[in-house]
Amino acid sequence: MRTKFISPGDKRFNGAIRYLDKEQSKRINNLDKYYGIEFMSEAEKTPKRISALFNGYQDYLDAAHLVDLKDKFELAKERESPMWQTVFSFDHEYLKEIGLYSQGEHGFLDESAIRQATIGAMNKLVEDMGFGSSAAWGAAIHFDTDNIHVHTMLVTTDPEGTLDRMTYRNQSMYRAKIPPKATRAMKSKFGSVIMDRDASLSRISYLMRHELVKTSMSIGYSNNLKIIQGVTRLMNQLPDDRRLWKYGNNAMIDFRPQLDALSREIMSQNNPSALQELDSLLDEQSTLFQKTFGEATVQEGRPSYKQQQLANLYKNMGNALLTEMKKSMSRDEWMAKSAFTPEEVKAYLEEKRAPVLGKKALNDFKKAIDDSHQEFLSKCAYEREEWRKATMRKRELEHGRGY
Repeated sequence: MRTKFISPGDKRFNGAIRYLDKEQSKRINNLDKYYGIEFMSEAEKTPKRISALFNGYQDYLDAAHLVDLKDKFELAKERESPMWQTVFSFDHEYLKEIGLYSQGEHGFLDESAIRQATIGAMNKLVEDMGFGSSAAWGAAIHFDTDNIHVHTMLVTTDPEGTLDRMTYRNQSMYRAKIPPKATRAMKSKFGSVIMDRDASLSRISYLMRHELVKTSMSIGYSNNLKIIQGVTRLMNQLPDDRRLWKYGNNAMIDFRPQLDALSREIMSQNNPSALQELDSLLDEQSTLFQKTFGEATVQEGRPSYKQQQLANLYKNMGNALLTEMKKSMSRDEWMAKSAFTPEEVKAYLEEKRAPVLGKKALNDFKKAIDDSHQEFLSKCAYEREEWRKATMRKRELEHGRGY
């Protein structure tokens, strides 16, 4: 995969707009007038056949959508948007291996799979660049016997809202370089779609984030003396300012090897099967990506897919471990500050202990209880006597009336 940007003042930008106006049969003879990728091979510059233009909305752009796409390219040029051109090339042998291509009298190419992979990659680029609905792009598959490939061209109709300004040769322009991270994500998305590997990639993500980080840390390492000693040594060496305790911080560079070793020990102890499964999936995925894009994708000094994913794993695990260390130190400090000496504990208890009652106080209390009890008994006797008198008067009245 190769990407190049063209400035709005470049004649090839106008060539690309005119290219959208031409019929499919005529576009093949005008490719060199809008190509911005100078290091293309002659076969790529002169394909034997090209497909109809497509984008994320239509597999074959009709006249109305072609006009709409051309209008957006003209608006983007007017607003000084760069144009990004990307070429996706394929290893024919690998396309044969996964059943997307065959040669000969009855040869075929699964154009639908190629289109879907291109759409997935372009949507990923649009997302990572923050273009949203301002993005406009078109693509076509180029056929030849040596090298099947896809050409895309992309603009944004809102460069002011999505790109930063920069000064180049005393001229103000929009910064057009695509970050390497976005390029890698775009390439990864293309490969995963064309290989139908989304399930495997989801499994890799789950193993890394849940099984190997979250689960390993929740199990802990309190039963492993070697890990406890390693964590203690590292805590004693880390900077006093705990705000720097982040794996990606420059202050942590010298401590990353120790963090990685501890992370490896914890994951190997708590979830060895997940670690083994991840290693196998990463090897498989790296091999497939290399077959899809060819040996040219393995450039000296650039980490492989597996190396990138393992770096992310150890970064996440390292941050989880550093967070646990900070919590542990905070607990220890709180306990140290909150501890009381035996003398302080005794004084506190003496202060809070209930006062001892003296003899006079006890006698007064007993007398109060006795008085209350006698008063209660007297009241009961009085009420009983009143009830008896009332009963006698009632009987006398009944006899006097002759009942």
